[in-house]
Amino acid sequence: MKKKKEEEHENNERWLISYADFITLLFAFFVVMYSVSAINEGKFKAVSEAIRSSFNPIIPMSATNIRITEDQEGTRTQDEAFDIGILLFHKITLAIKEIDDTGKIKVDKGSRGVVIRLPDTMVFESGKADILPGFSDSLARIGNLIKDLPNAVQVEGHTDNLPIKTPLYPSNWELSTSRAAAIVRRLTTLSISPDRLSVAGYGEFRSIASNDTPEGRAKNRRVEIIILEPKDNKLEPKDNKKEAIPEPPKTAVKTSL
Repeated sequence: MKKKKEEEHENNERWLISYADFITLLFAFFVVMYSVSAINEGKFKAVSEAIRSSFNPIIPMSATNIRITEDQEGTRTQDEAFDIGILLFHKITLAIKEIDDTGKIKVDKGSRGVVIRLPDTMVFESGKADILPGFSDSLARIGNLIKDLPNAVQVEGHTDNLPIKTPLYPSNWELSTSRAAAIVRRLTTLSISPDRLSVAGYGEFRSIASNDTPEGRAKNRRVEIIILEPKDNKLEPKDNKKEAIPEPPKTAVKTSL
């Protein structure tokens, strides 16, 4: 006779596997929710911009137009200054490379905004503040690059520490300021609103390299065009109106004889 197969024991605890999976997913869900609620807004913005620029590679463009479309920076009015994010910084850098293939013009991203750094030998003769004719086209292209941006722009002149004393420029203060002013005057001819522009001259007192070597002094002789971030976007007041000063309250004054 054939032996009867023993009946298999029915497992009534199989539901524990599904329950354990559910508890694991629920735990993961709450961990994600907590991390999102505690995220640093600044880091999240930086990471999101980096991811966006990675999935939307920069397309070569003409240096004469750098308009920000709504799908890049969101809906903005023409009068609003916007944060200079990673994508816009790279676009400016790419446009400058199209303007200057020698690499002499530098672009940096600082706390105040994007700095376009022009070496003095490219723009001026030694000891002078007249823009060289050979640089006019490049400066026009730089002007067209920034004129569609609503941000304020400050142009700053810098020199090395070698003294100058001429009838026009008694010191490096005058030379650095005159060079920055020459750039601003040219930018105003490119339909850039003058109320967006400001001029500063720092002489030799804001060096970026040592003045002990010819190479360092060459780096310090420069003009910087700074596209300001919104927090630095306010220029000098448009007028100098005096504020009304309220009269002090009248109180009885006792006098003693």
